[in-house]
Amino acid sequence: MESTCLSIKSKKHPDQRCASKATHGNFCSRHQKSKVLWTATTLRTSSPNHLMTRKQRVAIEKIYRFWVSYGRRKIRNIHGPSTFISEISQNDTDLTTLEPISSIPLRYRFSYSDTNNHIWTFDLRFLVQMMHYGNEMKNPYTQDNLERPVVERLQAMTQSLIRHKLPVLYSNDTILTPEQAWNQKVLDVFLKLNSLGYAVNLIWFEGMTVAQHHSFYTILYTMWTSDFALRAQEKENLVSGYNSGRNPLFRWTPQVIVGKVNTLKWWRKNNLGLMNAFITRAKDRALQNCSALYVLTALVESVPAARESFPWL
Repeated sequence: MESTCLSIKSKKHPDQRCASKATHGNFCSRHQKSKVLWTATTLRTSSPNHLMTRKQRVAIEKIYRFWVSYGRRKIRNIHGPSTFISEISQNDTDLTTLEPISSIPLRYRFSYSDTNNHIWTFDLRFLVQMMHYGNEMKNPYTQDNLERPVVERLQAMTQSLIRHKLPVLYSNDTILTPEQAWNQKVLDVFLKLNSLGYAVNLIWFEGMTVAQHHSFYTILYTMWTSDFALRAQEKENLVSGYNSGRNPLFRWTPQVIVGKVNTLKWWRKNNLGLMNAFITRAKDRALQNCSALYVLTALVESVPAARESFPWL
């Protein structure tokens, strides 16, 4: 009676026995050279390295070295110097929860080195909250202003989280409520304005009345349509697709809109969309700076607090 091959079926299936007939001693013609014995306890008694080829081990080692040399370095460049070594931070607890800084989720962990080469670590949501309420960007421990490159890195991280629909304000739920989603949209627009060099306080927008919103819309409309007498191509460079039939920049004239009974919620949504269009749809960053001045000028003309901060406009 012919016996069955004693080898494993294959390296991919070491738990299964070869079903071929043993034609070369105890092995089939396919396994006569490899001769890896199959046992019922192969998976439990064999170590991963025993079933791994040399090429596989080399590949895994390359992946690991790549992660150590590139992956970790890239993450550290984004999140800061104490990302993986919390012990080097001057503060060892999170200001909000009073838990160790190592408990801050990696996606929110933000650290930086100050002018004295001291490293500080915070939950990004705490710093965003400071911006959200118009507070100065200062280190709460030293009261020193955060340097511009640090603020820019913070803004870039925040915008990345918003793009991935992750909350950047404290929340007990992973799913954003409509109010939280709205707050993030407002925050995103004002972070973009700040990244263009205009330190605009988000509170100015949140405190605008219906009359101020109508004033903002009217001033922006007038500047765009008549004050600067821009040619069609110049407008297209500043706000790409401004005259799109499906989604034009200005859907109504101020005269038409004043006769409508619009709520504060409607005005906020409409004007935020206008602001976002002006600061994001330009051809390049230099033009974005120019189109952002439209928004800033209309804001200064409509909100007294903004006028005090930008007396040169």
